[in-house]
Amino acid sequence: MKMMKLFTMKKFITLLLLFAAYTSIGQQYNNEWIRFNQTYYKFKVGTSGLYRISKAALDAAGIGNTQVELFELWRNGQPVPFYPSVTSGTLPANGYIEFWGAPNDGKADKAMYRDPTFQHTDASSLITDSSAYFLSVNTNQSGFKIFDGTNDVSSNTLPVETNFMYQVGTYYKNRMNLGFAAVVGEFVYSSSYDKGEFWSSGNISPATVFINTLNNLHVFPGGPASALRFGAVGNALNPRSVKATINGTQLIDTLMDYFNDINTSVSFPTALISSNTASIRFINNSPVNSDRIVVSYAELTYPRAFDFDGKKNFEFKLPADNDGYYLEITNFDNGATAPVLYDLSFGTRYVGDISTPGTIKFVLPAT
Repeated sequence: MKMMKLFTMKKFITLLLLFAAYTSIGQQYNNEWIRFNQTYYKFKVGTSGLYRISKAALDAAGIGNTQVELFELWRNGQPVPFYPSVTSGTLPANGYIEFWGAPNDGKADKAMYRDPTFQHTDASSLITDSSAYFLSVNTNQSGFKIFDGTNDVSSNTLPVETNFMYQVGTYYKNRMNLGFAAVVGEFVYSSSYDKGEFWSSGNISPATVFINTLNNLHVFPGGPASALRFGAVGNALNPRSVKATINGTQLIDTLMDYFNDINTSVSFPTALISSNTASIRFINNSPVNSDRIVVSYAELTYPRAFDFDGKKNFEFKLPADNDGYYLEITNFDNGATAPVLYDLSFGTRYVGDISTPGTIKFVLPAT
């Protein structure tokens, strides 16, 4: 699977903060990536986008004369691929390190749950939205760098790709749901990270229909079937079922009594969203009027045309292919500048061909 990101906007990081590193032995604390003899420079990222650390910022931190081969970048204990403006040696005065930055997610939260299946989605963190990134210099090995690739449109013989499977979702953060409880005259909640403890929608009663609408889908009508994935949990000790519909068509009606939860997926014909809008409804079918449930998230996976809806950044995935891909992307806000496409799976950066007005072309190699 190729993880692709198309960019135009660049956000500049102007300040690096010193971080004191510590080591541990024995038990796993998720800090095993830290080397005690290295200095780490910490900065935070709260929104997705393409970021640059300038040569001036590196100079201010005292590491501006470091060879780019020796830099390494970390987030949540994982190496982050970055693109240096020169392939080796020190950066020039106008040089930079460029990388895709993302807010914090819930991957590290899974270990806190009593049962890891209780975490419905790792799209959001229970702790903070901001990611901490750490830049360091490692004289013993090279960091995970991204290199320039060749976008040879003039010699292309591949047919244009008509669509790709795209995932769009809503990850509700109306409230922090307290999760499983024992009803002993009052609600006594579990002290563990338990079933139903996550960010969620507000309470949904039998008298309330909860609606989430996704617009501007740019559906490719001849593509394969689509799917809705969602999570929900009960917030009272009552019997019930939960129904989900899309554009008025019922997709599922499933039992979810008491404080039980569901985290499920259901497929449906793509023709249901041919209007390029998906009105997703969740209905609480409890016989008890005071009953309540919450929804944790709703994700839609569907075939999409290569129309990027006027955005400046766009993330998508393509499966590995023995022949490669030829892409013609429309409706992407790159202004008059050729945008760059990052293949994060293979560490390659491609500059788009904008010779045809309104269309960005990429030829990607076989994988």
